[in-house]
Amino acid sequence: MKVQLLSTKNGMKSGSLKRLSVELSKTLGYKVWRTTKFRTNRKQLRYGDIVDKLTQYKYFKEKGLSSLEYTTSALIATEWCDADVVFGRKFLNSSCGKGIVVYEKGAEINAGDCPVYTKYKPKKREFRVHIFKDKVVTIVEKKRKTGWNGDKKDAKIRNLEHGYIFAQQIDLSDGLRTRIEALSLAAGQVCKSDFKGVDVGYNEKKDDVFVIEVNSAPGIEGSNVGKYVQAIVGV
Repeated sequence: MKVQLLSTKNGMKSGSLKRLSVELSKTLGYKVWRTTKFRTNRKQLRYGDIVDKLTQYKYFKEKGLSSLEYTTSALIATEWCDADVVFGRKFLNSSCGKGIVVYEKGAEINAGDCPVYTKYKPKKREFRVHIFKDKVVTIVEKKRKTGWNGDKKDAKIRNLEHGYIFAQQIDLSDGLRTRIEALSLAAGQVCKSDFKGVDVGYNEKKDDVFVIEVNSAPGIEGSNVGKYVQAIVGV
C-alpha cells in the first residue's frame, strides 16, 4: 500500500511536509503525495492535528505528567505574580512564542487579558523531542546561536527571535535521556498527529524534567528529514 502525507489545508503550505514528500519519494521509488483527503486505500501519515494549549495543559494534569501549572483566572494569575513570573497566552493555537505575554513579579493582570496563564518554571536546558508515531526520532536542544547580539539575559522564551536555534549535538546522560523520552511519548498522546515535536524543559537544580507543549506539525529540516524517513520506512 502506497504512502501519502495527510495534512490540514494550512499544513499543505509547510516546507517540512514538502521536504518529507521529496525525500520519501526518493527512498520509496514512487511519488509520495501530500493531500488533505482521507483515503482508505492508502497508508496515510497524518501531519498536524491541532490541539489547543488549554486542552494540552488539562491533559497533562489529568495524566499526572510533570508540566506547567495553569489557570484561566486572571485573579489567580495576579496572585501568582506576587512571587512568580507568569506567562499569558493570547492565542491558544499559536507557535514560536506568538502571543505570549510575560508578566513579571508584582504585575496586575486584568480579566480577559488572556484565555490561559501558566506559572513560569525556571529551566537551564530546553529540548525538542521529535516523535514519529510511538518512536523517538531524535532529540535536539534549544541553544543560543554563536554571535547573537541581542539580550542574552532573558532565556524565558527560547525561539529564533531571541537568538535560539536547534542544536543537533547534545550531551545527555542515559538516565536523563530516558526520562525525557518517556515524558515526551506520554505527552505526545494528546494529539493524533503521526509527527510530533514535544518541548521539554529541564531544571538541573531540582532535577525536574517537565513538558511545555506538544507541536503536531513540527518543523523538520536538515538531517532530521532523513531521520524521519528512516523511521517511516522502518515501520
